Amino acid sequence: MGWMNDLKRGLQQLSKPMQPRAERRTASSLAARLGSDSASTPAGIKDISASGIYMFTGKRLPTGELITLTLEEKGASENSSEHKFSVDARVARQGKDGIGLSFVLPPGLDSDLWGVLVRNIVVLTNRDQIAHMFRTLRTFLFVCRLCQSGAEEALALLGGELDSNRTATVVNMALATENLLASEADADRMRAHPKLVANILREGSWAPDDLTKQLWTGLLISSCSVNAPDDSNQIFVNLLIHVTPIQARILCHACERAKGSAPGAGNSPSDSVVLNPEEMIALTGVYDLTRNATDLAYLFNLGLIQRLFDFTSYHAIEGFDVTPSNLGIALYKHCHGSREMIEPDLVESANAHLLTFLPPPQPVAQYQNFFIDGQNPPSPPSSSGR
Repeated sequence: MGWMNDLKRGLQQLSKPMQPRAERRTASSLAARLGSDSASTPAGIKDISASGIYMFTGKRLPTGELITLTLEEKGASENSSEHKFSVDARVARQGKDGIGLSFVLPPGLDSDLWGVLVRNIVVLTNRDQIAHMFRTLRTFLFVCRLCQSGAEEALALLGGELDSNRTATVVNMALATENLLASEADADRMRAHPKLVANILREGSWAPDDLTKQLWTGLLISSCSVNAPDDSNQIFVNLLIHVTPIQARILCHACERAKGSAPGAGNSPSDSVVLNPEEMIALTGVYDLTRNATDLAYLFNLGLIQRLFDFTSYHAIEGFDVTPSNLGIALYKHCHGSREMIEPDLVESANAHLLTFLPPPQPVAQYQNFFIDGQNPPSPPSSSGR
């Protein structure tokens, strides 16, 4: 996996200056088009480097003009968006048989790292590795477009911070987000808070099943907007990291069943959602009804369903009340791409419930000087506040 080592070194050496002249290479595995839509013009590639590309084409463009250049894996399906990527380029010079273009990188994408990516995509010969490199490079470009100059933390996830399985999940989440955003108006203007993007990708990389991955992807989509990016969705990140795959199945089913809980509708369910034991087993795949009840208690303690299961009764379990709370519906909707404003009372409720899972840090710093001076620290305030 030498190409991955190159990628890691590229991320570790972002502060080093570029070489005076980027090495030019032939690109037999690449095809190119001037433009990014169906009207784009195919062109041959003479050579490519980290700084630019020379293309064989009879089309003449004014020197200095900014264009969109699409590079794709030669022989890939025309409908395979993951095996191609687009990048801005400026016409640098005219030749007898074509034009020379210089790459115009998106904010946040370091030129040294770009050089590593371009080199790998040219020198690799294994088709699986080439396909993986295309997906990785496309992910880098997408993350940079979302986060602009603050993309470093998110990019580091792709360069060795995570293991191969988690890295693959991050790539899948990012590309799924890009594809789904493409159908929205002003998709190219979508931006997101860099720290929030990094947190969603990092935590979502642990997702063990398709449903949970879809929820994390939906949360990333809802974090993108043409407005000034904010990190308001962080409260849903804090909630979702505590939800297991089975609990996610229960919550999604409850929200889909609750009247008015579909994405885009109101927040307050008017009908209770109660499952009989057979329905619960069919939903979770777990035959232990006590275990299912425990998952409901967990969702209740997170504030995501309305009622706590009654563990004090000795009667046989006849039903499971899974009616979602307003907070549960808000989480569901934002994990399906909703960009509704988060009500302050829901944020307050979420933070209150999260305290049972994430105790606040103890105020130890204020006692430091007492230890240094050899004195006994003061007693911390009691829980009664007196």
